[in-house]
Amino acid sequence: MRELIRTSIVFRSASAVLGMALLVGSIFSLFTYFYLASTEQKHAISNIKELLNSVENTVAVACYLSDTNLSNDVANDLQKNTNIKEVRIFNNKTLLSEVKKDLPNASNNLSRAISKDSDFIQTDIYSPFNKTEQVCHIRVRVNQEAIYDQSTTKARIISAFLFLQTILMASAVAYIVLSIITRPIKTISDRLHNLRPEKGELLPQPEKNKYDELGQLTSDVNRLIADLVGTLEEERELRIQHALGEKKFQTIFDNAETGIFQMNKDAILTSCNPAFLQMLGVEKENSSNALIETMKGQELRLHLMIDTAINEMRVLSDDFYVEVDHRKQKKWIHLVIHATENGELQGLMNDITERKLREENANQLAITDHLTGAYNRLGFEREMARRSKAHINESGSPFFIMLIDLDKFKQVNDQLGHQAGDEVLIQFSNILHKTLRKSDFIARVGGDEFIVLLHDLQKQTIAEEIAKKIISQVAAPIALSAGSWASIGTSIGITFVDRASFVPAEVLAKADIAMYEVKKSGRNDYRMADTTDS
Repeated sequence: MRELIRTSIVFRSASAVLGMALLVGSIFSLFTYFYLASTEQKHAISNIKELLNSVENTVAVACYLSDTNLSNDVANDLQKNTNIKEVRIFNNKTLLSEVKKDLPNASNNLSRAISKDSDFIQTDIYSPFNKTEQVCHIRVRVNQEAIYDQSTTKARIISAFLFLQTILMASAVAYIVLSIITRPIKTISDRLHNLRPEKGELLPQPEKNKYDELGQLTSDVNRLIADLVGTLEEERELRIQHALGEKKFQTIFDNAETGIFQMNKDAILTSCNPAFLQMLGVEKENSSNALIETMKGQELRLHLMIDTAINEMRVLSDDFYVEVDHRKQKKWIHLVIHATENGELQGLMNDITERKLREENANQLAITDHLTGAYNRLGFEREMARRSKAHINESGSPFFIMLIDLDKFKQVNDQLGHQAGDEVLIQFSNILHKTLRKSDFIARVGGDEFIVLLHDLQKQTIAEEIAKKIISQVAAPIALSAGSWASIGTSIGITFVDRASFVPAEVLAKADIAMYEVKKSGRNDYRMADTTDS
């Protein structure tokens, strides 16, 4: 029973309607029963009183005349009423007439009487000639048992019919609810339970409920099924596309020449592709710490990149010069990283060694004199700017500047040709490279003008010895490829730069002045600039 109530809307609704009808019907039937019983009893008493009123005149005559026969006739007539048990007529205190019914003892019935009226009804009788003169009175004993039986019998019949009517009405309502509402709902529920929406099945429209709420419910369910099927198709298509996308991504991931990796905030790798492993020369089993080990000596730069990428949520990139494959090989790598929402970092790594070498070669060509292999004016200016910055930061070393101009070079060009002049410049550059240290700086800044920076040198005597050696070696005739000889000299202006900050143009001007003083005094010599000049 409990299972039916819990699982069946038909049984539950029918039980609810019938149960409520029984409850309400019982309450109203009981109320009707007691109300009708009480009303009928009161009505019976009222009838007795009316009956007494109807014989009042006759009794008045009998009492006035003290006519016992007439009073007995009246008493017998009254006693014929089933609701009257006993009649007594008193003339003053004298019993004029008395009539009783022989009835069985029904004290138990009396105890069940609903009416609370007295068992006796008494009416005073007045003289027919003087309405103020009392001549006798009638005292009637009510038959409560008869009144009770009559009233309760009638009340029972009416209550029973009322209860039956309630049950029939409730049954009719339950049947109507069952037929119009609950049974169609159960039918729809059973069909919906066995429905396979993934196959596109729809609920059949109920013929009798096509245009009411149940028909609307069926239409809404079918629309939801159609939407569900469409959503399932889209989801299935998306899963297929996602699987294809993952397969494509995995193919790209595995075959890309770019290193692709994922790591945590401590630079511990969580995944990487084969190109990444190949680039760093490590095995997959030992790859978790590969990046941080490769960056030894540059860990701070790497962690700064990671912290900035996480805190600012932006893409960062930088170039690193690293040793890979157990430090057997050095290469340049370009690292790009960005943080994801879950705190992980994703990155790309490219080998840019060849590009860096090309850039370095291009930069070197930009600052190199193509004829002599020495630095050109741009290279000299960059070197002076670097040294000036180092001296400002108090990290520079003292050095000497030699401004060298070739004597008689114009005559070689004019007499022997430019090819001979080029050979002279090349051989002079070779002399400088052989004479000077590797740490010294050599630049050709003009047609026949060279500058030498004697690095980390403070003794003037050593600078002078170097100048003398250059002058001595250049003084010897220079053999040319055409079989001829060229004779040139050198005029050298020298100035000293200590550890203090300096202006490149000013110190170069001092060396230039010293060199022109040599030119004026006969050439092929050197001169120290006056460092006290401003």
